Amino acid sequence: MKNTLKRRNFIKLMVSASGALIAGVHLQSCIPKKSVAETYEFSPLIQIDTDGWVSLIAKNPEIGQGIKTSLPMILAEELGANWDKVKVIQADFDTIYDEQWAGGSYAIILNWDLMRTAGAMVRQVLIEAASLKMNLPFEELTTENSNVVHIKSGDTTPFEALIAEASQMPLPEQVEFKPTDSFEIIGKNISQVGLDKLVSGGAEYAIDLKLPEMVYATAVKNPVFEGGVSSYDDTEARSVNGVIDIIELNNMEYGGRLLGPNSPNFVNGIAVIANSTWATFKAAKKLKVVWDNSNTRKENTDEIFGRFHAQLSNTSIERKDGDIARAKQSAASSFEAIYELPFLAHVTMEPMNCMVDFRADICEVWAPTQNPEALQDGLIKLFGLKPEQIKIHLPRIGGGFGRRYYVDYAMDAAVLSQKIGKPVKLTWTREEDIRHDWYRPGSVQKISASLDKDGMVTGWQHILANASRKTSLGREGGPAGTEIDEYDFPAGFVPNLQLEYGHVLSDAPLGQWRAVASSANAFSVHCFLDELAFLNKMDPIDYFLKFLGPKRMVPVVGDYEFDVERLIVVINKVRQMSNWDTSLPKGQGRGFAARKGAGSFIAEVVTVAVGESGKVEILQVDAAVDCGIVVNPSGARAQVEGGILEGLCAALYGEITFKDGAAQQSNFHDYKWMRLGEVPEMNVEFIKNELPPRGLGEPPLPPAIPALANAIYAATGKRIRKLPIV
Repeated sequence: MKNTLKRRNFIKLMVSASGALIAGVHLQSCIPKKSVAETYEFSPLIQIDTDGWVSLIAKNPEIGQGIKTSLPMILAEELGANWDKVKVIQADFDTIYDEQWAGGSYAIILNWDLMRTAGAMVRQVLIEAASLKMNLPFEELTTENSNVVHIKSGDTTPFEALIAEASQMPLPEQVEFKPTDSFEIIGKNISQVGLDKLVSGGAEYAIDLKLPEMVYATAVKNPVFEGGVSSYDDTEARSVNGVIDIIELNNMEYGGRLLGPNSPNFVNGIAVIANSTWATFKAAKKLKVVWDNSNTRKENTDEIFGRFHAQLSNTSIERKDGDIARAKQSAASSFEAIYELPFLAHVTMEPMNCMVDFRADICEVWAPTQNPEALQDGLIKLFGLKPEQIKIHLPRIGGGFGRRYYVDYAMDAAVLSQKIGKPVKLTWTREEDIRHDWYRPGSVQKISASLDKDGMVTGWQHILANASRKTSLGREGGPAGTEIDEYDFPAGFVPNLQLEYGHVLSDAPLGQWRAVASSANAFSVHCFLDELAFLNKMDPIDYFLKFLGPKRMVPVVGDYEFDVERLIVVINKVRQMSNWDTSLPKGQGRGFAARKGAGSFIAEVVTVAVGESGKVEILQVDAAVDCGIVVNPSGARAQVEGGILEGLCAALYGEITFKDGAAQQSNFHDYKWMRLGEVPEMNVEFIKNELPPRGLGEPPLPPAIPALANAIYAATGKRIRKLPIV
């Protein structure tokens, strides 16, 4: 496979002072969103040292998704490096890397061709250098285990012996990728980079970092959204041993609640500075604050959901195919159901924290963030800094799930460091984290189906009402991309289809949560399909396959098509994996759901046992996945299992409720997540093919939720139309 390079995606070779060969590539993604200058600074991506070690740069933040391992694997594969002599180095934030964020399951999708290109370019240059040095035809050479190999004789020349010659080679305009059937690194189970430190407790997160003269901070925020500080008494707090200062955080002094669209500023509150995190937490409990909530809605959950229900009859049409009214009039029968989904918090294991050293001429940040570009933009807006005055390091992150796409907590630390003139490590308590999250919005969803005499769908109307993420984040536009999209399933599969949206205003801070809209909409759509199957006395998988129709490409919107065959393959696979067609003892049941997300196809079956008391035990989850080429099966399986578990956690327990404008939950005692003893057996199988790899971080989560609810129905006959289940 040949890949022709644009001139601006160039590679540059140089020899460092230590004699190492360094290769830099400007990484310009396939998403055209910004103007790019015609010249770029040099950025090292691959370094071949004189001692034979190959250093590869991991450019995206590592949030547990394994990207620090999988992207270098792609580089090493095309380069022909020996993985046992590869060092992976985490990059700092630099706009030259482009798309240096983590979210939406896009990292592999955006970087697949770019990483292959970078590796292939250096491989080609090394082979050209060896061809000259060994006086052998280029075509008779390849790379393997960090050597250039003469295929006929087996003679080898190590990469490090070619550094001087390679650094003088002209830049290739075209490279040829290795055939996928020759991959030696891609497709192998490779442990995460730094796994030994992860399992031994030696891995260093931002919360573990220390700097000379560093002080510690925490913040107590107004629990009521949109509220401020009226007055406070810090006398007792200042008496705590180790307290250095107490500072009010007023976001109106720094641009207000939002610095810009999608860029939340810090929340109003009081910060404690001390010589230890423990002292800050202790002093924070002694603060006596009078909050100003005069301009807030003081919302309660029941009232919010009441408005969601009312809004079902006041909507905008987001997609209209055929004639839904005529479909209803001509239907042999009809069916409708209403589903309710709660607000959710992210609850990352590493609470919100950030370290900032704000000096006179530079702001240096160690940030557990999924979105370093937003952090840089925020610092520019908050303090008027120039980009060259900001340096952002990207330590390993203890979970993100969308929460760390927003950098409000980092703004806290930056303001405090500037005010106090010292490096500040700020740590929120778990309570502040849960009470000041950017929540997954709750919603009410109504689906109506018109059916023909065989029980098949001729008309589909899906109405979703909620408070939108875009409004909460100050972004323009309708519900597309965050709440309901014109390409949402089953768009393209039903001749008469109408997708509608009803918007409700709320003070609740809302943001992306893993799988975004699909985390909620999959529950209503796939529970509804399961209801239709039983209504028509059909097996749920048989009904769904009949609903999909024959193998074909289904036009959905624009150039976007749905490959039905790939979904059918994973459905048939999970049917076999889960023994779907065998009977279960009384009180047990299996539930099924299958979807496409981030380009990947996934089908899941959940098996449960429900006791006489109603207690649900998840016995087993089977998942069949087609995500194209699997770069690292070990990491991919972990992604799938993690997504399924998070979906099950949310379905069973996840719920944030509000009273008088504040979140009522504060920690894991009242925002329960599954314990280790509840984790079911999970079987994951990947469909092998040579298609380009697609996303895996989000797709496994949405189907787990309806599959669980459908399993409970199969076991008990009780329909779950409102989450959480417990």
